[in-house]
Amino acid sequence: MTAPAAPAADIASGELRARLLARIRDRGPLRFDEFMEQALYAPGLGYYERGEAVFGKDGDFVTAPGLGGLFARCLADFCARALAACGGDSIAEYGPGDGRLAADLLAALAAPPARYVLLERSAGLRARQRRALEHRTPPAAWSPALPDGFAGVVLANEFLDSHPARCYEVAADGVRERVVGAAAGGLAWELADAPDLAAAAAAAHAAAGGLPAPGYRSELRPDAHRGWLEEVAGRLRRGFVLLIDYGYPRREYYHPERRAGTLRAHAGQRAAPDPLAAAGRQDLSVDVDFTAAAETAAALGLEVLLFTTQAGFLLEHGVLEHAAEADGEAARLARRGELATLLHPERMGERFRALVLGRGVELQLPRGVCPDHRNRL
Repeated sequence: MTAPAAPAADIASGELRARLLARIRDRGPLRFDEFMEQALYAPGLGYYERGEAVFGKDGDFVTAPGLGGLFARCLADFCARALAACGGDSIAEYGPGDGRLAADLLAALAAPPARYVLLERSAGLRARQRRALEHRTPPAAWSPALPDGFAGVVLANEFLDSHPARCYEVAADGVRERVVGAAAGGLAWELADAPDLAAAAAAAHAAAGGLPAPGYRSELRPDAHRGWLEEVAGRLRRGFVLLIDYGYPRREYYHPERRAGTLRAHAGQRAAPDPLAAAGRQDLSVDVDFTAAAETAAALGLEVLLFTTQAGFLLEHGVLEHAAEADGEAARLARRGELATLLHPERMGERFRALVLGRGVELQLPRGVCPDHRNRL
């Protein structure tokens, strides 16, 4: 009897693993940021490049826009006020996922912007976004970079966490980089000397009281998202940048008790135990060091206007009022569940943070209920 054919995703993952092993044999171990880049974005093989279900209950994880319409309504409230404040006419979204946020946000805006620009590197996701945004007003436009002289609002929801990071471990003799090598035909962690990463880790931990005891593991993005922020700062003429993601200010990120770091893999709505397994078949993410992002943005000429929890940001922009608009018992029950996920401290409410940057603008908080945690950066 002929054995059943392997699923296409398994075949793609096997091919990607073979490529990575060949690269390791030829040139030595991979830094984890190099592995993460390939696992997520290798053409035709990476997790975000295969065009299969990723978001939502039928995918591997659910993001805030996929819970329902409340998140988008709050962002529409922010965008409407921000566009009026800066005199801009455009919204740009980095990493727009399956297009759900863009579609719901455009539907919620009483006055749509003159243009909605999506910046997405994955061909597979661009195809899904086009289906989600068909017949929307204004027609969405895709761009490889933020348009020059941009005036308006830049959105980046769960975008920075997918930026590749380097991994390290505190050993008895100092900081060693965790790299990806080969063992018994598979991928395995190894430790390597990396003076540049050791120096960056020591500087990061200085804010949390110094290097922790041996066995501590964590991650660093030594460039602190500089490439992306350089693009935004270089092309934003006037307006706001809203970043929402899971992460911490530096003192919390590198706290000695956070000994396992923040690197995680997800597949099938569950945390996967091995980030190196099934390359291309599971999502990889690393929490955001919001202090590093804010420092880089400020050095590039953007003003840090607000740092708060997701719960605080959504309450400031009317999430309770929007939830009260539900019509019917079933809709009210669904909204209560959505609110619990978005606002509860142990779910998205405090695990996710909002950072607002700007150029040539002042931020007006409409309700005055939002805590400002810039002093914690």
